[in-house]
Amino acid sequence: MPSYSDIYVISERRDLKTIDGFLNQFLPDRDETADEYEFPQYSDNPEIIFGSVEEALRKSINDCKLDYRIYWRALNAAKPEHAMVFFLSDGYVIYGLSTDDAYPEYALDLLSKMKSFLGSGLGYVGHEASPDAENIEQFKREISVHQP
Repeated sequence: MPSYSDIYVISERRDLKTIDGFLNQFLPDRDETADEYEFPQYSDNPEIIFGSVEEALRKSINDCKLDYRIYWRALNAAKPEHAMVFFLSDGYVIYGLSTDDAYPEYALDLLSKMKSFLGSGLGYVGHEASPDAENIEQFKREISVHQP
């Protein structure tokens, strides 16, 4: 099993059009990684459980103070292999992709394309490291940690 380069870009774009565009651009042939979506996430006693990613996305988009993470996997051995969208409680969204770390140039190319697509200059490539960030300031610190 390969290890992964994780590519993350933060954006203030918290809308369905951007999320759908991101997924269609970078992971067009995909499947959800969850069967249900609990709110609050990972709660032993969720207040609500959705059966579809669309419902979870709508809730996460509409509640700008909600912190929530959603993941997808590529089908048919496509690259990149995974996509994720992390909604932050300060209204920002971290968009992410994971791909086999045997191809560092490809990861850097994805970072550049994601920044361009999202209109953001804030992003980085890490190694099997989900961002330890709950807001944009913490994400900026993550960028400095992951600089080559």
